[in-house]
Amino acid sequence: MRGLFVSLVLMVNFVFSQTLMALADPFATEGQHGSVTPYLWGLSVDGDTRVGPITTSVDIPFSDIFDKLNFALMVEGEYWNGRWGLMGNLLYSNLENSSGGLLSTTTDFRMTILGAAVAYRFGPFENANNRTVFDAYAGLRHTKLDVRLTTGLGATASRDVSFTDPVIGGRLITELGPKSRFVIGGDIGGFGVGSDFSWQAIGLYARDISLGQTPAMLLLGYRALGQDYTTGGTIPLTIDATYHGPVIALSFAF
Repeated sequence: MRGLFVSLVLMVNFVFSQTLMALADPFATEGQHGSVTPYLWGLSVDGDTRVGPITTSVDIPFSDIFDKLNFALMVEGEYWNGRWGLMGNLLYSNLENSSGGLLSTTTDFRMTILGAAVAYRFGPFENANNRTVFDAYAGLRHTKLDVRLTTGLGATASRDVSFTDPVIGGRLITELGPKSRFVIGGDIGGFGVGSDFSWQAIGLYARDISLGQTPAMLLLGYRALGQDYTTGGTIPLTIDATYHGPVIALSFAF
């Protein structure tokens, strides 16, 4: 069986984020404001995994989404005081992938990502048609991995590791109309401190809406996260994977 199950995610700490904006004014540079954003991430997974002597490829297309429940449920949050901000995200996922045949390999892959970043806002840059702000940020992203590989012949290898990457990145928010905007952002990290290299990119269309009497923001777009990590020891571990897919989210201001 080829498949992926990603379990529930709860946001409880400030961690790296790229999708959140205050609903009252996403371009504000004064006062205090923040937001919390739960979202659904429809995942495709591409990459290679090696635990000890066992190596396997993970290739789960988004076309399996309805059959295999390839979703990540996440919550993100951020807080701003003037031009300075804190951004955050917590992700827990449990992925399982299998290939058929005598030489089949089953991958049980559990991942927790937790981090924190400080941001500074530049702008707004205004013209007759729109406003634009740019948020630069730097911080840490902590990853905990628990990987188990099992072959069709019964051989099993498992390893759990934790590492922390420094990350630097930016986010551009530009106005498309009175109630809509476009968001594009990304970061790079690792640099051999934690992982060999990591990166993240996201593009979103955001639209202000109302849920009854509650104002909210609907976000639609695409997100990708890549990690390349290798560690030695008695049971060496190598992870080189990209997680990517469409995103739908609702953001609530406070």
